[in-house]
Amino acid sequence: MTSTDELLPHMRKVQVAERDMRELGLVWQTIESAAAISCPEEVASILPTLSRTRERFGSLQVRLVASLANESLAELGDELGAQARCTIDILVRNLFERTADVGFLATDDVIRAFCAADDDERAGMAAAMRARLADYQSKYTVYEDVVLLAPDGTVLARLDADATLERSSDPLIAEAVGAHTYRERFGPTDLVAGGAPSLLYANRISQADGRPLGVLVLVFRFHDEMHRIFEGMADERGQTALVLVDDANRVIASNDIAHVPIGSLLPSVAFDDVVLTTFAGREYMAVGCQTRGYQGYHGPKWRAQAMVSLLTAFRTRDDATDIDVPLDSAQLTEIQHDADEINRELRRVVWNGQLMAHVGGRGDALRLKAVLNEVNVAGFRTRERVNIAVRDLYRTSLARTRRQSAELARLAADIMDRNLYERANDCRWWALSPAIAEQLAQPASEASSSALNAVLDRVNGLYTVYSRLVVFDAEGRVRGASRTEADPTLVGRMVDDGWLESVRRLSGAQRYAVSEFGPTDFHDAGDTYVYLAGVREPGTNVLIGGIAVIFDSRTEFGAMLRDVMGERRGAAAFVDASGRIVASSDPELTQGVVVQFDGDGAVVQHAGASWACARSPASGYREFKTADGYDNGVRALVALRLGPHDRRRSTLSEEALIVAPVKQRAPTLELGVFQVGGNRYALPADLLMQAVSHRGLVRAPSSLSHSVGMLEVQAEGVSRMIQVICARRLFGVNYPSRHGDGVVLVLRSERDPRLPALGLRVDDVLSVLEVEQSRMQEAPLAGRDACVTGIVDCELAAVAGKPQRNALVQVLDAQALFVLALGARRASATALPAAVAAS
Repeated sequence: MTSTDELLPHMRKVQVAERDMRELGLVWQTIESAAAISCPEEVASILPTLSRTRERFGSLQVRLVASLANESLAELGDELGAQARCTIDILVRNLFERTADVGFLATDDVIRAFCAADDDERAGMAAAMRARLADYQSKYTVYEDVVLLAPDGTVLARLDADATLERSSDPLIAEAVGAHTYRERFGPTDLVAGGAPSLLYANRISQADGRPLGVLVLVFRFHDEMHRIFEGMADERGQTALVLVDDANRVIASNDIAHVPIGSLLPSVAFDDVVLTTFAGREYMAVGCQTRGYQGYHGPKWRAQAMVSLLTAFRTRDDATDIDVPLDSAQLTEIQHDADEINRELRRVVWNGQLMAHVGGRGDALRLKAVLNEVNVAGFRTRERVNIAVRDLYRTSLARTRRQSAELARLAADIMDRNLYERANDCRWWALSPAIAEQLAQPASEASSSALNAVLDRVNGLYTVYSRLVVFDAEGRVRGASRTEADPTLVGRMVDDGWLESVRRLSGAQRYAVSEFGPTDFHDAGDTYVYLAGVREPGTNVLIGGIAVIFDSRTEFGAMLRDVMGERRGAAAFVDASGRIVASSDPELTQGVVVQFDGDGAVVQHAGASWACARSPASGYREFKTADGYDNGVRALVALRLGPHDRRRSTLSEEALIVAPVKQRAPTLELGVFQVGGNRYALPADLLMQAVSHRGLVRAPSSLSHSVGMLEVQAEGVSRMIQVICARRLFGVNYPSRHGDGVVLVLRSERDPRLPALGLRVDDVLSVLEVEQSRMQEAPLAGRDACVTGIVDCELAAVAGKPQRNALVQVLDAQALFVLALGARRASATALPAAVAAS
């Protein structure tokens, strides 16, 4: 992957973040210097924390900028990679089917007989042969021409009636004659008007003893197919050049020939990686993908490449902004934890400083308050800017996964439709088999059934996507079937009533029918689709029976969905219009998410995790499901895991508390406010010494059920061990805390208020408030919870997306808290400061 350093000038969002955070770093330096000069004694206890915060913020700044740049580059790589990967994978799957077509059609008895005939016989058969080739092409519409040639290249028959070529010198003919399998070649050819480069599939036509009779050549609609693929890959910005490149790095197909002309030579690029490259004197970001192959077939040595101008590559996208879910990203989690820790430490510094200023007795409180105000403002700006950067990271990562789920759903739908297009073709072509029609025209007999079984076994052996092929007469009685060794009773059995009725309604050889997705007695591997076509008497339109090709849905759909998902965590599925799961790589997960959203995409919660879900309609391929009247109503659904589901994404510390200004000479109450679970609590400031980190907490045996251990704290220059009580256990908060939650409030001793008596572990500190005593209301639930002695009604400052609103702070009774935490006897031994007891 290209280094982000040379790309940063083009990443405006990253540049803005880097500038803002660099300016904030200077602000912290200024505050630290000014505090040390103006009131060194008052800020002596918080200066180390300010220095540590500045250093940690500097380190976080570097990581955030690097992460924003890397995520932007990865997002672009995903977008370009998805287009290139889908292009080459869809094409190779299509070409795999062509290799099967040419091999099977070369064994067609009618074609063999035509090639084996002498010149006079062929002249009489020419019109019928051209009609048969037209029948083939009308079903397999991916071909623009079908050509039969003698081993020396003489044209024996072809679909294109306007072509004048009598003998081809294309070396592909000699290659096919000397080979025992198909041959594939792309390049200029005299088989196409003007010698234009074309994709050809050739196979030797052989006698029963193996001697060559001729060569069959199928001319693939290459440029038409690439246009369809490119059209399906079009991005919302319309600025991506999507090309197909051969092994000489020459462009053989382009979605925009004015941008990247066919024949252009492109520099080589590493596969599956977003890199900086050049073309026509301009710089581009590009991703190239070669095929991973399909069922052992890798096709021509081609690659697909998606490229976008460096000038527009990193323009801001319209990403989802209102969804806040945890993501399975160790890097993002670490950055979020570090940012939370910096914010938590800043809140603790300000909270402790406010306690010092409220309690008094230590220097000039006004200067300390001024410093704390600057720290508070800078802390708020830092939190906001870091949060914006972290949210951008999350937003980009979330958008990447959501786009990926949408692309995979679209790919799954396309793969399914292209596969089933072949099924509709197969059943109609095989219904035209003279061998099948000949046997159905005869009375039922064991010999006739054996002949049909042999034909169907041979076909089914080549086309393993079917679990069974069945031929039945006009009354619906089975006359022949493949794989009868597994069930010898098949012949003579009546087919499903729906099959016969569907075939009878078909108006001609171009029409086909498909059963509902469901069970059938002719298939023992679950629900499936059955493709049906009518067999007609040769030379007439009289229906003499039908053919049913039973798709092996469980195997084939399963393989499609597994290929789409790869190693990703999640599920891919095909779901019908009623919500029924047709196939899934994970049925339980699919069932859990499919009922939770109706649109094209959503983030849903299931099994303790969040999932990025996308649904894409299977809208058809060529004439299949677009012009033939058939639609199975199936959509592809993909769910990709985002991360564990967490209901407590917001924190109370992000919301600033506001109280009414204190009137002059009005009695006041100073409160230290903190968070436990989803509630705000407060204790009188006189009781609180400081808030310290819970790090260093040592587990120790204790008879107190609420104890979480012992903690060493500093007081009057001496280290002391204090018992720490868990506020969550005291107040019955049963769900787990967030990562990083945990601050210990150090409570004073009565005997010497300069010394600590007890530690109370809470989730976080919020603020220190000065409120009029008249504003504290009696707690309505005081009888039920003896610790709560009153309620203070505050307001929350308006923030983005949230208006100003009310908030309640529950004021705790200090003595009752000690009793609840330590028991009555120990609480009386640990007497409170006189000022606290009096309150």
